[in-house]
Amino acid sequence: MKLTHLPAALGILLSLVFVTALQAESPFFSVRNGIPNSQYFFNLNQVGNQYVFYVGSDLMLGAGLSSTKSWSTRMSECLRAHFPGSAIIETRHPQPLGSWFAQYRTSGGQAVFGEVICSGHLCVLELAVGDQGDDEKHVNRQIEGILRQINRYRATHSTIMVYALTPELFEAYKAGREPQYITWCEKIADHYGIPTLNLAKYAAEKILAGEIKLEDFTQDGVHPTDAGEKIYDEAIGQFIDAVLAAHEIPEKPERFTLPDPLFPETNANGRIIAYELADVTPGWQCGTESPIKPFRHVLQTEKAGETLKLDFTGTDVGLIDVQGVDSMDLEYSLDGGAWKKVPARKPAEGFEMRVIPFEEMLGCDETPDDEAPENRHTIVIRTLGNGVARIGGILVNGTVADPYAGLNPLQKIDAIYAKMKPIGYTPDADRFKYLPNTMKRLHDGGTLRMVLLGDSIIGNTLASQFELLLMRDYPRCKIEKIGSIRSSTGCNWYRYENRIQEYVLDKKPDFLIIGGISNGQDPEAVRDVIRQVRAQMPHLEILFITPVFGAMRDDHIKNWAYIPPEGSFRAGMKRVCAEEKCAYFDMTAPWWQYIQESGQTYGWFMGDAVHANSRGCQIIGRLLEIYFDQTK
Repeated sequence: MKLTHLPAALGILLSLVFVTALQAESPFFSVRNGIPNSQYFFNLNQVGNQYVFYVGSDLMLGAGLSSTKSWSTRMSECLRAHFPGSAIIETRHPQPLGSWFAQYRTSGGQAVFGEVICSGHLCVLELAVGDQGDDEKHVNRQIEGILRQINRYRATHSTIMVYALTPELFEAYKAGREPQYITWCEKIADHYGIPTLNLAKYAAEKILAGEIKLEDFTQDGVHPTDAGEKIYDEAIGQFIDAVLAAHEIPEKPERFTLPDPLFPETNANGRIIAYELADVTPGWQCGTESPIKPFRHVLQTEKAGETLKLDFTGTDVGLIDVQGVDSMDLEYSLDGGAWKKVPARKPAEGFEMRVIPFEEMLGCDETPDDEAPENRHTIVIRTLGNGVARIGGILVNGTVADPYAGLNPLQKIDAIYAKMKPIGYTPDADRFKYLPNTMKRLHDGGTLRMVLLGDSIIGNTLASQFELLLMRDYPRCKIEKIGSIRSSTGCNWYRYENRIQEYVLDKKPDFLIIGGISNGQDPEAVRDVIRQVRAQMPHLEILFITPVFGAMRDDHIKNWAYIPPEGSFRAGMKRVCAEEKCAYFDMTAPWWQYIQESGQTYGWFMGDAVHANSRGCQIIGRLLEIYFDQTK
């Protein structure tokens, strides 16, 4: 049957089906359910939804290449070619130990290790290189656990699995058989509908066909040469074309419902536990600056005999730390058992991350449920000999007790703040000059509808729950706190296309707070927003808060001074607020002074490279409480 003899529309449709079927049945890749949600977000081109995060070996960084781009760069280029209007941002997370460590590194709901991997909507896993040598049970539980954790982080995620060439995989193809590792992974990919790209098979067939010699493809069996990478590029281009052709861009993303796990011992609760949740002896120093990334801070000591004790419920436990030429030995004991020595692994120079599995699959044969009562354990880690110990976190497949369980929200933030150095700050005496109605409402009672406009740092302000502190100070007033937030967005965006209607006016505020770190260092953009709002609500009282948190390179940190110099954004905003009769809070000054004098590194207060954690949020909340305190 010739497609050209059919009606045009039907012919095109059948052509697409025919081509897609051939592509989906390629000998070196499988499309399966594709990545339609990623296609939706790439096409949407919305801030915060353009991330592709790569997890795997150092191949993604182009290790061993002289001029050719890495396979991950090539994959991103192919995606951009299909979505030229999309501002795709790549994050790469190379790691040791393949999927064993990835099962901890990709888990959601944690902010320990110094990064948030699952931040975008497409995850690309290349774990074959690090997994060689693992047995079937470990590969199954680790790969399936990763896929389930990524979905739990965000149910609209898409995932791609890539298999790069290794000596073990090549020898299997050379012998004319499918490698066991590929068979194991493909069974899991089938179960979850995950697209897979078998670069190992594509490259092996080229080598075995004589199109390129093995030594010309790779010098060490793993890292491709520039010529080898070009072969990978061919496969990647075909794969991406097929994946994107297989499914239309959906009208909206669809949440993926996880099927039952394939394996009862699947490690789906792996996480990096903050060392702050452990009991430590007095010789340790919390919040010490780490000599390497991605750790934001480490637990450090130079004393032998110091211990860290953690109770957990689960099946696996391990350690992640920093090793240097000065590192000391450690030992650990599980459930009061014999001490097992963990010798230091001193690099020749500098520092490096070390990941150590202590105990795995505890009770899995009898009770695969890692929450079972019989899987409750205690791990104790102790320092030995001379040197420095730098602990980054504890690896647990399972759970640890919530130290704030049973507390209401106000009790919880009080408990967090109780462990911090108190904030000492004296606000300006005339700060309420342009807030008479707001202060009257707080004092006399009623409802205060408060709208906060800005970016994700304003999200941190909301998360501080400062309104609970204000309602405790002003018990007659009920505060309705409403966030109006767009990630990485400030007044230089809100000022255009009458966006203040949706983001401010429609929310009917009694009081407006503007802030964040994304105002483009442009006081006039903020002035424009203020004037647009006041044109519709002339009596609305407004407070502007200067930037807090963000990256070290940001101007308000890099060029910080308690009193802002002339020409700075802070000084410009003070002038604008005076001219527009708005309240002004230079939070930047006491905030950074507090962090500098706290005795801990900046990362101690951070949830990732930009945002505050619970401690950082309390700095914001307590400063706002002081600002609104009429007794100060």
